Amino acid sequence: MIAVPLMAAVVLGLGCSTLYRWFVVRPAEALSGRTAEIVATVQTDAQTSYQEEMLSATLHITEMDGEPADLYASCGAFPGARAGEIFSARVSLEALEEDAYRMNRYADGVYLNAEYLDGYEYLGESNTLKFLLYRLRMELSHRLRTYLPSEAAGLEAAMLLGDKTRLEDGVEKSFRVAGVSHLLAVSGLHVTLLCGLLVSEWDIRRRFSRPRIVMQAALLVFYMALIGFPVSAVRAGSVFLITLLGRFLLQPPDTLTSMGLVALVLGIQNAYAPCDLGFQLSFGAVLGVQAASAITRWEGKTIFPWPETERGEKLRYLGLGILSTLQSTILATLATLPVLLAHGMSASGVSVLTNLLVVWMLRPALILGIAVVALSVLPFLAPCMKAFSLLLAVWLNVMYSIVQWCAALPTAHLALPEKYTLLVLAVLGLLAVLYWKLHRMVWYLPAALICCAAAVALGVVFGKDVVRIGVVGTAGNGCLVVTQNGRSAVLFRGGDSNLRAVEEYLEEAGDLPQTVLVDLRQNAREMAFEAARVVPMEDMEEGVEILPFSDEVTLELWHTGDGNLAVVEISGYTVGIQSGKIDAEVTVGLDVYCAGASYPDNLDADTVIYTSRAASWLEKAENATLLYGPDIPELTIRPGRSVFFDGVTKDAVQ
Repeated sequence: MIAVPLMAAVVLGLGCSTLYRWFVVRPAEALSGRTAEIVATVQTDAQTSYQEEMLSATLHITEMDGEPADLYASCGAFPGARAGEIFSARVSLEALEEDAYRMNRYADGVYLNAEYLDGYEYLGESNTLKFLLYRLRMELSHRLRTYLPSEAAGLEAAMLLGDKTRLEDGVEKSFRVAGVSHLLAVSGLHVTLLCGLLVSEWDIRRRFSRPRIVMQAALLVFYMALIGFPVSAVRAGSVFLITLLGRFLLQPPDTLTSMGLVALVLGIQNAYAPCDLGFQLSFGAVLGVQAASAITRWEGKTIFPWPETERGEKLRYLGLGILSTLQSTILATLATLPVLLAHGMSASGVSVLTNLLVVWMLRPALILGIAVVALSVLPFLAPCMKAFSLLLAVWLNVMYSIVQWCAALPTAHLALPEKYTLLVLAVLGLLAVLYWKLHRMVWYLPAALICCAAAVALGVVFGKDVVRIGVVGTAGNGCLVVTQNGRSAVLFRGGDSNLRAVEEYLEEAGDLPQTVLVDLRQNAREMAFEAARVVPMEDMEEGVEILPFSDEVTLELWHTGDGNLAVVEISGYTVGIQSGKIDAEVTVGLDVYCAGASYPDNLDADTVIYTSRAASWLEKAENATLLYGPDIPELTIRPGRSVFFDGVTKDAVQ
């Protein structure tokens, strides 16, 4: 019987998304390729651009070539100063890249890229409610951070107000590696905890306290508006508003029904809302918690019968509480794992442990933060504000120390193969449905453990000696990262942003050490590399040098006066990357060439991977198979057996 409403929901969803794309997305994308004079407002996601003295942000375009407009575009670099400012300029509109971020931008209502050309002119500041609340949030963040040390200040501002502008990179990395990065963004957990401050047991018993219910709803809506209506917070806040409405109308709430209604409303206002990472993580975590609650209720009825003594009742209550907390954490983590893998993000092997140790500390941190902000309103309460700030700093320091300890554990960096892990999770899900249908859920846990053990063993066997090569870094000038059996070789082509991208890539791959780094740059400036061995090619004598990496992999380094070429050879299969101009007397033959800003005249490659859509040399490679990868193109090579390309699409010569 459940299949009919599910099929109806799928058909309705497909119909709505088709209509939304036809009437909303297509008209915006039709503007691609147009150059226009615009008037735009800088949105609240503004941040420093990769170009010096430039800003990167979403722009709300309200006027185009003198005509009224209402569309949003992402701009990577323009001479702005802050969120909320209004300016005019000449821009070129282009369709969004088909990369890993496109669906998230669609979920935010952004369907175009705007490339700034010239003519920037400041026109003033927006005084709409959205930006008034944004400035209020920044002011409250400043007050909150007044007497806190830098690490604690950025951490508390992010957790309470969603202000990540002062969040230090080291803090963010520790929380991510420990598997609790959800604490750094105002999410459903934060809203739920704050909602608990608004409703007491006394409120629940007072069935007719309708003025109090209205006040609670107003405070909740104000808080969601203050932090900018992030999707996860909207989800939790809307569920709580539905609960308040039920109390107002004397009707019992139902969490799953409320979640379904909220998802429907969000999907109606934007058919791409379910593509948002925060949406998926939020709903996945709630489903995991709901499943844990159902299991706990079943355990309370079947495994832990009601005791006859008062002491036994207290022990039963305590035991079920501990078991429920553990199960909720595990199932919420498992429910969000497929989302993380599908978005190419890494999982943490200590996520469950860290959540158990620090999540309970979030509520006191939020309460202390609210107290600090409240006390900052009146100057004569400054001594009290300093005292609460000191207490908050100590509390956050303990919290951060626990997170750092968990992040330093050997199992924190967990590198899971995306497709294989998703397959294993799908099998575990099918097993759960099968055992539930057979009314044998008691046997599901041992069956799942056996399945996981077999999956891990097969993964280790089939993953041994596999070589993975990723093109990492800036478009048109990326580096090559070679990984095999927990080791890595980096063919570095320059730039601080490339270095950061390489470090992040290796961290996502399980925090792999840099065994060797080959620096292909000409006249390279000094940089701090973490590699065990650094090979600067500009110091080599002209010619070819062979550098062994493993039994199956060698690096051939070609050095000439004006350029360098590095070739990775894996059991006869060759992958090359260059920097500068190669002066070789003979034609260089490669199976795969990872192109940069130029294409050598003496190169003969079967396949060319490139990351810059506007590459000018494409016609020179007309005899090769062209593979375009806007994000991180990857090759997976089983030495002597097979080669797979990922993150690329075939392109014709432009």
